[in-house]
Amino acid sequence: MDQLLEALRRFFEELGSSQFRFPPFSRIVDSMDAVAWVLLGLLVGAMLLGVFFSLSTRRTFQRLDDVESTPEVTLARLKEDPTQLPPLTIVSRLGAEATLELLEYGDQVKEKEWRYRWGIVREELLRLLSQQNAFGPTYALARYYRSADAQEPDTLRIRRTVLIHKLGLLRAMEPDAQGNPAVLRIRSHPAEVQGDLGFAGDVQWLMEGQHAPPVHGPIIEMEPIEFRTLQDAEVQMNIQRSPMVGGGFRLRLQKRRKMWIVVEEEMDWVG
Repeated sequence: MDQLLEALRRFFEELGSSQFRFPPFSRIVDSMDAVAWVLLGLLVGAMLLGVFFSLSTRRTFQRLDDVESTPEVTLARLKEDPTQLPPLTIVSRLGAEATLELLEYGDQVKEKEWRYRWGIVREELLRLLSQQNAFGPTYALARYYRSADAQEPDTLRIRRTVLIHKLGLLRAMEPDAQGNPAVLRIRSHPAEVQGDLGFAGDVQWLMEGQHAPPVHGPIIEMEPIEFRTLQDAEVQMNIQRSPMVGGGFRLRLQKRRKMWIVVEEEMDWVG
């Protein structure tokens, strides 16, 4: 132990004395062989890679933090492109009220490219909200479906809900290639209350078995409402855009907290 301490003392004395001199840079270069140069190159490369990954990782984290910003910023970006986030992430980040605002905004845009991207996102948002049996999502959906007025007859609220669910808030369908406008045909029970559903076009209310006038353009048909219980109903809806293009849909609705929402949809046929 004493020898080790003595050796350390002599080393530091020589280090502090004028006899110890750091060799010049040219001498160090001359003394390096190929292996030393390779090791030096690897050391410099490792340092450069460390700096690069440090900077790139910092920028990546900034982008993620930016996406996970306030609901207001996220909503503004989704209004530019609704496919920026998956629907489940949209609902979890925005909440019911901001998701309702996105739904109402998306249905107002008429640009074809937007509507093409928006359709799938919209369907999944409605499905996710309907799965949450809580007041916030239920009330947001009821406001979207325009069925929150408990004083209005249930049959009107159900039909308006189905119409908005399939056509969006504008409740309109494009004319056919010849310019013939779409027609909404409703087959109802004699005791059913007729009223305004907000459809952008001609509406025909028909009793069961009543002869229907001819239609030359697209047609939306709604069959009589089938009540399973006072809180559970089904409606058959057929959409015929042209003689060769159309589909049949069966929608199930539930009354939650006195408000009707669509909880299930099945496709019966497609043409």
